[in-house]
Amino acid sequence: MSKIFLEASVPGIAKTYEFSADPVMTVGSVKKEMINQISAVENMSIFPDPDKVLFCSIDMEGLLQDNETLGSIGIKSGDRIMLI
Repeated sequence: MSKIFLEASVPGIAKTYEFSADPVMTVGSVKKEMINQISAVENMSIFPDPDKVLFCSIDMEGLLQDNETLGSIGIKSGDRIMLI
């Protein structure tokens, strides 16, 4: 199975990160993993309430639902994500 490589922007701290994910992963699980990794890298909690973080596709121009899988909604390598 090939990985999907994503660029994730976090406007709240004006930073961008790179991530890889499997196309069968749900948006919710990818979002949770991104939040955990960003908090670990920054050594602080970036998102006060992780359950309220929105996962937006810059390329698809919309919000992604937690129960959708990356592959089923057409997310591909190089796509840009925004966590707000």
